[in-house]
Amino acid sequence: MSAVFFEIKFHTTFHLRPTVRALFLKLPMKYARRAPHSSSAFSLIELLTVIGVVGILFGITLGLVQGVKRRETTARAKAELTHLAQALEDYKRHYGDYPQTGIAAHATPVVSAVIGSTPAEALFFNALTGVFGPSRFSAADRLNGPCFVDLTRLTPEVVIAAATFGVPAGNPPRKTLVANSFLDPWGRRYQYYYRPAAPVNANGVASGTNSWQAGSYVLYSVGPDGLEATTPNRTTGLYTGTAQTTGTNADNIYADKIQ
Repeated sequence: MSAVFFEIKFHTTFHLRPTVRALFLKLPMKYARRAPHSSSAFSLIELLTVIGVVGILFGITLGLVQGVKRRETTARAKAELTHLAQALEDYKRHYGDYPQTGIAAHATPVVSAVIGSTPAEALFFNALTGVFGPSRFSAADRLNGPCFVDLTRLTPEVVIAAATFGVPAGNPPRKTLVANSFLDPWGRRYQYYYRPAAPVNANGVASGTNSWQAGSYVLYSVGPDGLEATTPNRTTGLYTGTAQTTGTNADNIYADKIQ
């Protein structure tokens, strides 16, 4: 009996050993070898590659967006200058000349941080809104003239009080002089200077600093950089030296160069 039991126990033990070994040794090693191939984690190189691609795409997209915005802003400045130039032509048809602001005889054309009522930019604003005629710019010379600009298409430097702006008062009724100016899309004042008519000699040839026989003007935005390498003469409104379209003047936008 014991011999039979021993034989059964021996054979059972002998046949179980390979099974136990397979379960506890072979199977774990099998899965351990497959683990690296079935992992879903990213390596460091893969992560850096993805980050680099995303960065490149972001840079391209940002450049495109900035380019579109720059073109839109420039187009808006050109549209506003076109509107102001048309207003000047309407003004000239009404009064016979352009506003003679920006010359020593009629104004102190000072570009300052805070707008006043006497700088050329403010006189230009008041002329086109019906306060002044072409050549007289004192409080006593105020008029009740027509407004030549559509203020909804422009940006005033100082918020306009719609209830009182342009409303004549007094006897005779006159419009109120305001300290204001027209701003370009970059928040800087549009620059306007009257160019006096040049005298004509005996041969009918214009002489002096203005080669035109009739009065004209310079109207422009200093552009995105806000700089001008050649500062116009604050007495005559004329440029001297460097041409208008070189150096930091290259991004200036002129009313007579819009087309």
